[in-house]
Amino acid sequence: MIRIVLILLLIVSVFIGLVLFPDFASQPVRIEMLGWLFETRTGMFILLTLLTLSTLWFLQKIFNFGINSPKQMWLSLRSGSQKRRDIRLQEALATWVDEGAGSSQKLLKRSKGVVPNWLHETLLIWWDKPVSRLKINDEKDSPLMVALKARLATEGDGVMQLGLSERQHYLDAWLAAHPAAPLALQRKAALLGELGDFPAQVQLLENLIQKNKNITLFKTWLADALYHLAEHDDENKLEHLRKANRLNPDDATIITALAQALNDTGDFKAAERLLLSYLEKHDHMPTAQTALKLFRADALKNFKQVDKPAYQNTVAGSWLRLMLAHEANLVGIAEDGLQALLKRNPSALLWQTRGDWFAAKQEWEQAVTCYQKASLIN
Repeated sequence: MIRIVLILLLIVSVFIGLVLFPDFASQPVRIEMLGWLFETRTGMFILLTLLTLSTLWFLQKIFNFGINSPKQMWLSLRSGSQKRRDIRLQEALATWVDEGAGSSQKLLKRSKGVVPNWLHETLLIWWDKPVSRLKINDEKDSPLMVALKARLATEGDGVMQLGLSERQHYLDAWLAAHPAAPLALQRKAALLGELGDFPAQVQLLENLIQKNKNITLFKTWLADALYHLAEHDDENKLEHLRKANRLNPDDATIITALAQALNDTGDFKAAERLLLSYLEKHDHMPTAQTALKLFRADALKNFKQVDKPAYQNTVAGSWLRLMLAHEANLVGIAEDGLQALLKRNPSALLWQTRGDWFAAKQEWEQAVTCYQKASLIN
């Protein structure tokens, strides 16, 4: 198409030039060739030349039209425009890569026709992501377009603008279009946790793990979901927590909850083993505090269990040891242990503990000093 326009512009330009310069147009032209003599004026010669070239081009197109289909003929005429659109698409891609959406949208719209319409529409939405275009039209949008809009709406900054019900609507539409979409299922599982629908979340995550057994992320999520499910299902609480512990054996929150559940059912030894085993490997004060609540009923016996180097190498283990010593009236061991621990790690909890001991002996001045030091650390 661009070639036709250029030819027409050339003819018009020549005609205007001949009108503006009549002296040049009226000059004689004489051509002798193979015994033939041709005489005319310059202007007429130029016009005849253009007419001859145009006639030859027109005859060529008629010949091509007789051989090719009208569609192929049209594509041939617009090949120049196709090349320009291809260049626009390349420029739009480079602009999007370097700058983001922005000005690439104008170039992308001018490249329409290079790629199929469905792909061009997809690129427009993907690059620009305007909120108004992310509304799903059930009647017009193809399954691919529904999935694309739902994905864009539920990721990045877009998801922050959505409420839980809106996110659920997008994810349900996505899964209706592509039921086995892994990313949609993953986001659905996360949403169920936020909605507090832990039974459904557990079921979905178990299905995902069966299909993707090596995905650690899903196992961590399932352990967390089982922990929350146990809080609302007293009948199967122990079962849920044991399964969560198998999935994520290093999660202190799950371990303390499981130990408490075992203790509530009367399995004291299992609860002790679980907590002591964790404290041998981890310096985790909340676990030590939970252990103290369970162990203080038989403080002397349990002190002997933790009176080992493995527990004295960590702050949490040392604190549990000295607290059990204090509960068992082993005052000297408790005092020495607290003094040593305060030199190693003068935390607010240790000063609070020391203040409580002074208060129990009604040594109020020393207790107040300890509490003040604890408050300054906080």
